Amino acid sequence: MAQRGWWIRGAVVGSALLLAPVGAWADKLTDLEQAFDAQQKSLQQLQQEMQRLRQERSAQQEDVTRRVMEVEKKAAEAAASAWQVGFDPWPGKGFYVKSTDGQHRLSIGGYVQTLAQVEASRNEEDVDSADKSAAINRHRASTLKLHRVRLHFDVQLFKDFGLHINPEFVGPTDTKGSGPSSTTRIEAAFGHYTYAPWLRVKVGQFRDQYALENGSVPQDLYFAAQRSFITRALSPDLQMGLMLFGGTKLADMLPISYSVGVYNGCGRVDQCTTDNDGDKEYTGRITIAPPMPIGNLTVGANADFRTFNNKKGGARDLATNPVAGTNYHRFNPTSVLGDLFGGDGNGTSMNGFRINGDRTTTGADFVYDLYPIILTGEFHYASQERDGLGTGSNVNLDDLRMMGGYGTVGYWVFGNKLKGLLVNGRYEHLRVDDTKGNFTAAAGTNEQTLRVRVGTMGATWYVNPNIFVRANYVLTDVNPGKNFFGVSNNTQGELTHQGIAEAVFKF
Repeated sequence: MAQRGWWIRGAVVGSALLLAPVGAWADKLTDLEQAFDAQQKSLQQLQQEMQRLRQERSAQQEDVTRRVMEVEKKAAEAAASAWQVGFDPWPGKGFYVKSTDGQHRLSIGGYVQTLAQVEASRNEEDVDSADKSAAINRHRASTLKLHRVRLHFDVQLFKDFGLHINPEFVGPTDTKGSGPSSTTRIEAAFGHYTYAPWLRVKVGQFRDQYALENGSVPQDLYFAAQRSFITRALSPDLQMGLMLFGGTKLADMLPISYSVGVYNGCGRVDQCTTDNDGDKEYTGRITIAPPMPIGNLTVGANADFRTFNNKKGGARDLATNPVAGTNYHRFNPTSVLGDLFGGDGNGTSMNGFRINGDRTTTGADFVYDLYPIILTGEFHYASQERDGLGTGSNVNLDDLRMMGGYGTVGYWVFGNKLKGLLVNGRYEHLRVDDTKGNFTAAAGTNEQTLRVRVGTMGATWYVNPNIFVRANYVLTDVNPGKNFFGVSNNTQGELTHQGIAEAVFKF
């Protein structure tokens, strides 16, 4: 570049010298040199400015790239931190995925329940020949079985909306204990919405809140296998329905809760795919927790109305079934192990009581928690029509009167349900006769007044929040005794002895 410049300079100077007069050569040469120097400086400044602009543009591109990367990184971190995954320490709540703002949550949990039944030898040689066949049919051998396997899926959306789905993979066995009575099915499935704490809505298949024990899932009960037999006999089972419920405090000091519901009145969807006859079931419950000087007391009252008329397949629950080809149902309360109490009075069948028409049930219950002592109790009374089940002028028989209850006492040797040892006992009673006190059997039957008394003693060891083991000893007295021949060691209507042990694993 320097050599080229000097060459151009020489050519310009030489040309000027040749053309200019000799005396002006010196001045002309000086002017040309100064002009050329000015051009060179201007060119250098232009090159420097271009270089500076290139450097600035490169720096700006790097800065933009860095900022884009920072924004993308922050967005990824924010997205990752918006959801949390973990295991809920509370028993049975399971695994969860939830948003950090608490608006949305998915929980997946469940439990496995194993059950052992201890039955005495049937000793059929001690049973009268007329009752021997029925006694043999009633008897079950001791067994260890998988009693329940269930999962639950709980979805919360925007805090106010929720969905609960509870599939069952193994259900309670039949009355002979020979096999599952249910394969995979939906135990419960419902949606719920919270408008306010005092007004919530639930719709779908679920167990209504009639009765104290219906508010607890099986794995949270204090005795093995099932709810008490009076609850199972007179409380509605799982079915399709709509319920309004909620709670508040009166005068800021008296907690009160309520529920009212209307249901199909025909059983679970796998028992009754559509409404059986248009006759709905209506339930209501209210509880209060009055202030106490010591301990905590909750008192509840219940009401239920339904109709059994055997149209379009009839209604089913834990103690009632329709009889095909007739206009009536059979009511037959059962024990926690599935033993039928309501035989025909002669010991030759296990048919229970014929019913047809409306049933009105009322009940009351309480819980008194004075740690380490806990007391609970329920009493229920039902009036059941028996229309068209008599003969002649007495075709509509007097209503059945079905009443009974239970009382329990528990003592925490140490700890609580998270980790502890509970010993407890329960006394249950049921009586079925008619409202006039002079029982008349349905036509063609040998029905008799039924009285059942059951005592249960047990202990539960809560190993940790997710595992517990339990053992119960059950003593049962049934009158007429022939209704219970063949159950465990019962051969002449005496007291019946049975044992239950269970282990529950929650996750």
